[in-house]
Amino acid sequence: MTRRRTYRLTGGLAATGLVVLCAAPAAPQDAGGLEARLRFSQRLTQEDGTLSTTTGLGVTLSSRTRTESFLFSVDSGLEQDFDGSSMVQKDPRVILSYGRESASSALSTDFSYSRTDVDSVSEDDDLADGVLQLDEGLLQRYSGKLFLELGRDAPFGATVDLGYSAKAYSETSNSNLLDEEKVNATLALRFDLDPRISAGLRSSISETDRDDPGQDTSSASIGGTLDFGVTKTLSTNAYLGYSRVTKSTPGLPDDTQKGLAYTLSFTEQRPNGDLSGSLSSDIDEAGRRTIARIDRSLELPGGALRAGVGVSTSEDDSLRPLLSFAYNHGLPRGTFAVKFDQAFSTDSDGEEALNSNFGVNYRQELTPLSSLQAGLILRDTDFVSDDDTDKRKLQLDLVYRHSLAQDWNVVGGYSHSISDRSSDDREYSSKVFIGLEKATQWRF
Repeated sequence: MTRRRTYRLTGGLAATGLVVLCAAPAAPQDAGGLEARLRFSQRLTQEDGTLSTTTGLGVTLSSRTRTESFLFSVDSGLEQDFDGSSMVQKDPRVILSYGRESASSALSTDFSYSRTDVDSVSEDDDLADGVLQLDEGLLQRYSGKLFLELGRDAPFGATVDLGYSAKAYSETSNSNLLDEEKVNATLALRFDLDPRISAGLRSSISETDRDDPGQDTSSASIGGTLDFGVTKTLSTNAYLGYSRVTKSTPGLPDDTQKGLAYTLSFTEQRPNGDLSGSLSSDIDEAGRRTIARIDRSLELPGGALRAGVGVSTSEDDSLRPLLSFAYNHGLPRGTFAVKFDQAFSTDSDGEEALNSNFGVNYRQELTPLSSLQAGLILRDTDFVSDDDTDKRKLQLDLVYRHSLAQDWNVVGGYSHSISDRSSDDREYSSKVFIGLEKATQWRF
């Protein structure tokens, strides 16, 4: 019998129990304007045979002027089961960001924290950051970034990019889920030789520290860049450098890989969208991987299309296709969007896998006061090595909303997920909920 996941965040449309768990920055406002948003929800949920009630609360403060932007957002909930168990905190999430720019410089900082189920999936997940995990328990994520740019309006400029991220697991049953910390730093120098040609130097380092007996990784690279504007609409970019990656595993000697790294790319601006292509090869903890791809974006009547196709190969992998596709279309009384993306990543043991994500979202206004939303997410992890088990998760969400007086909404929905660890290990989960939600805002 599978233990019920109290902290479940199913993702997609049915996961919006706090109305908006992760608020996007506000649209440009009047100079000095500060906007405050308050979100409240109360829901009754039946999930996998257990009845519970959840109270959600979220606050967002945001401001944007021509030179500064600020965002602070916090969301969380309190969940109480009717079986007499204690009240627990549900899916806390915090975002803090600040940015300032002028004609000659720019500065931005970002911090975020979240706690979700280990097996949560979302359309916005970074496919290059880890692999799909199908396990009980919780995952806490921390991240911080600092970006500084100088000499934006001068023939010589520099950028500094610093980053920190961490993952912490708890209440899990899989011993391969290891806590990890990662720090990275990049310094880039730019030299404008003439209005069409710009040269540069770039150096970066990163350190990934995983709990024992995980594989720690340190990497460093240095190289030169060249940007060349061929015409007013066609630009090219080249990078040539040297990369070094050292893997440290307890009980084994260090494994160091080093070699040439390069990237060649072009972008052509067209009246209805851009055409771009690239050829790149670099070394990471899984070894050398080479990717060639071409992408096209199109502005269409009532929508937008982005499509890309490529091929990739590595020392331990045969030639694989890489596909991407995204289409957004505005309907007379709704919206429709479909998206497919692929990216390579590594797990805690440094094993490489191809992550694929397919999502469909549909929203329709039934009446001036009511709307229906439907969503589908399919996430797949295909390991390069046959020693690891591929994983797949399908999630379906359906949500109905009806507006009441004074910004109150009544909301009801259904969510169903199917998780495949192997052909003979499949898990099902279902959730039905109904509740009230309210969102208000003030401008100062």
